[in-house]
Order: sequence, then C-alpha cells, then structure tokens
Amino acid sequence: MRSRGKRYTFRPTVLPRLAIVPIAAATVLMGLFIALGIWQLNRAEEKQAILDSYALRGQQPPVALALPLKNAGRWRYRHVEVTGRFDPDHQFLLDNQVRAGQAGYHVLTPLHVNCGQSLLVDRGWIPLGASRERLPEMPVTDARITLRGTVYVPYEQGFSLGGMDAGERVWPRRVQFVDFKRMGARLDLALAGASLRLDPESPHCYRCEWQLAPFTPERHLGYAVQWFAMALALLIIVIVVNVKRNKSSNESKRG
Repeated sequence: MRSRGKRYTFRPTVLPRLAIVPIAAATVLMGLFIALGIWQLNRAEEKQAILDSYALRGQQPPVALALPLKNAGRWRYRHVEVTGRFDPDHQFLLDNQVRAGQAGYHVLTPLHVNCGQSLLVDRGWIPLGASRERLPEMPVTDARITLRGTVYVPYEQGFSLGGMDAGERVWPRRVQFVDFKRMGARLDLALAGASLRLDPESPHCYRCEWQLAPFTPERHLGYAVQWFAMALALLIIVIVVNVKRNKSSNESKRG
C-alpha cells in the first residue's frame, strides 16, 4: 500500500529567517503595481467624464460670457460669445508647443471687456519660424469685435521647472506656462481665471486644433493593464521560485 503526501510545498530557496525579506518586498511591489493600476483606471474615468462634458456643452448654443468670472469652473467647456477689444501690443506666446513634430507657440491675446476684467484669448498654434531670436508677427485688429469659442479652465497648475518667463521686457512675451495672476501683473490689469479657445472658423484664429487632455481614456486603460500585468508576473515569479515538488521516496513504501 502506498502512502501519498503533499506533492508541492512552498519552500523558499534562502534560509527561512531571511526568506521573509524578498517575499515582503515582492508583496509591497505587487500592492504598489495594483494601486497604480487602480489609479490609472480612475484617471480613465475622469478623462471620459471630461470628454462627455465637452461633447454635451458643445452641442448647446453659445451664451454670453458673464465677466468678471467669480466661479470659473462653472464655465468650463461652455460655448460662449464675448465682446471686447484685442490688445495688439501686449500678446503672449506659450512656448514649447509641438504639432506634427514641429515646434511652435500658442498665441494668447488679451481681450479688454468693459467690466473691470480682461480675458486671454487663445488664437491657436503658429510655427516657430527660422529662429527663436526672431519672434513671429501676429497682427490683430483693435476694433470692437464679438468672438465665439469655448471656455478653457485648467484643472490644475502643471508642474514646471523655472519661472513663467525669463523676465523679458519686450512684446510679444514668451511664457513657459499659463499663470493668470502673474500674466495679469505683467499687463497691469485683472485677468479672468480662464481663457477663450476660439472657434476654428474664426478669422482671428491660426491653427485651432484643440486638445482637451494629453492622454485619452484608452491610453490610461492601457497603462492600467500594464500595471496589473506586472503585478501578476511578479506573483507568478514568487510562486515558481519558492514552490518545490516533494521527493517521492515515501511513495515506494509498502504497507
């Protein structure tokens, strides 16, 4: 009669007292990978909500933008129209904007509205040109006009090394990121905490191909799958390395 015991045993290859260290480290890493995967899933849901909100509000007819803005977030992605005068002598160039592999700027022009507050108008993308030392010419009317576009309110201030600008005194002025308070200080006026992205058919728009978010929901889902796959792979490695098959010497014993 044969006596059969357990065929496999979880038996670390290192000393038992030391085995807890790599196993604990692997457990922590698996937990981290899973947490990162869940975070990416949440980001995918947030980006999808942004796209849904933009699509819904884009279908609505434009409404008059009420300045001054007291709660800019309520106007996010609203299709609006606003009347004012451009300031052709004080324009900003948002630096390091790349389209189809070509470097360029986004043109941000202040629009003066008779309400004690001005609004930055994003007129789209223009190429860098032959040299960074020679800034592009951006003629714009100073007549009173009515513009249509979408209100853009950043969700958070992006991380950036260094200051907003290099302390240049000339106009147009290059900036590395948008900071409404500091840009308003450069203009010596109050700026609304939002910008107007012009409708692509506007005659004052350059290349207006608006990107709502740098990453799509599908991209976040792809990252989530990668993190979960790494956690699963690490679990398999731990099992393969530490689970050993028992010797079958006892199976030859007869009762």
